[in-house]
Amino acid sequence: MKKILYVFAASALLLVPSCQSFEPDVFDESSAARMGTFLTEIQEALVDEPYGWSLDYYPGSKYAGTTFTISFTSQKATVRHENNPSKSETSTYILKRDDGPVLSFDTYNTILHQYATPSSRLYQAKGGDFEFEITSFNKTTHEVVLIGKRSRNTCTLRPLEKPSEKYLEDIRSFEKGLTIAAAAANIGGKEYETYLDAGTRSISIGEKGAPDDSLKTYRYILTDRSIRFMKPFSVESTEFTEWTFNADNETLSGSDVTFNKFFPAGYISYEDYLGTFTLTYGGGRGSFPVTLVEDEAGSSFIMEGLSKFFQPTLSYNGGRGRLIWEKQTIGGSGSLEYILAPWDSDAGYLTWAEGVGMIGIVSDNSVADYVVEFSDNGVWESSNNYKAKGWLIWSMNGDSSAGAVSSWSMASGSYQLAGPITMQKKVEE
Repeated sequence: MKKILYVFAASALLLVPSCQSFEPDVFDESSAARMGTFLTEIQEALVDEPYGWSLDYYPGSKYAGTTFTISFTSQKATVRHENNPSKSETSTYILKRDDGPVLSFDTYNTILHQYATPSSRLYQAKGGDFEFEITSFNKTTHEVVLIGKRSRNTCTLRPLEKPSEKYLEDIRSFEKGLTIAAAAANIGGKEYETYLDAGTRSISIGEKGAPDDSLKTYRYILTDRSIRFMKPFSVESTEFTEWTFNADNETLSGSDVTFNKFFPAGYISYEDYLGTFTLTYGGGRGSFPVTLVEDEAGSSFIMEGLSKFFQPTLSYNGGRGRLIWEKQTIGGSGSLEYILAPWDSDAGYLTWAEGVGMIGIVSDNSVADYVVEFSDNGVWESSNNYKAKGWLIWSMNGDSSAGAVSSWSMASGSYQLAGPITMQKKVEE
């Protein structure tokens, strides 16, 4: 087998001019003094808000945006999170100069640091931040725009208009009532469809009938009455920053555009994927039972039964009601990393590129014993048009291929699982 090289293109980081700027030393006051004045203004604003602040927080690209609330004193910050509004924890923070103004939560806080703390399963955590560059402070709205020093994601502090615990409880109530997974609207004379993935808190949007790989994706958090996007985006010259939800007629609206709810073809809810399936591989050459159990509710599953050596994770696309099965690390030995590698089992080639894998699509969701058909997700970039059809247990030494892990096996009886792959839901009698 030959390896497939995958080239990543680094995106340039655009520096957006802020409301508060720092000019060269052409004024009577030094740049250091002006920086100190700015940090003092920020701290006074943080401390003065009676209800504290909401923080629109975006960890690494694979994880959902979320909301914290923070109340500040001159030295300490009391933090809550939407997953458990009644729990709070207080730790210290500092405003400092570090190639620009920085807000740092400099002592460990189990609530705020949860996305930045590694574990045995997530050795790089979830790409979260506890240090933020301050890019702007709006003295009218008091919004403070931050950039995570690790993720480079935009996070925003906004003054709260109600007690923090109540605000977070209202977010949870709003989320339970948000019943839209897909919606359509006329924008600029063209029909558009949008798909909401509650697990990753992102929307995909594009013209009606457009292929999946042409849809644009935007991340959001939930407020107590709307979904608010990480950054504004435009469709047909219409800019969107936030969509409100009308529970009476199940519509989303923003910028004088109304999106009407519909269900995509083959939609399966997260809860309906839980349970046991018969996985068939090699186009019918063999089969065995697997079970999908909850990993992160509404977002991902653990597949039990594929192998006694590991259990892969499958993601859930809530907007389309589909399964996503991508390349992933499953173990290791010494300097070797073991991965579940996408494999073109017809052509005999594999890849270890991030994001390559399969999408599981259901053609007929009207039956209880529906069938999930897995096909390439379109991420494998190859001039030879290779497709992810099966899986291999493979080893890597850094960025270099180190060969098959033949000492491990799947329920197929070897380190190989040839495609095509389908899964049929088992119905209890």
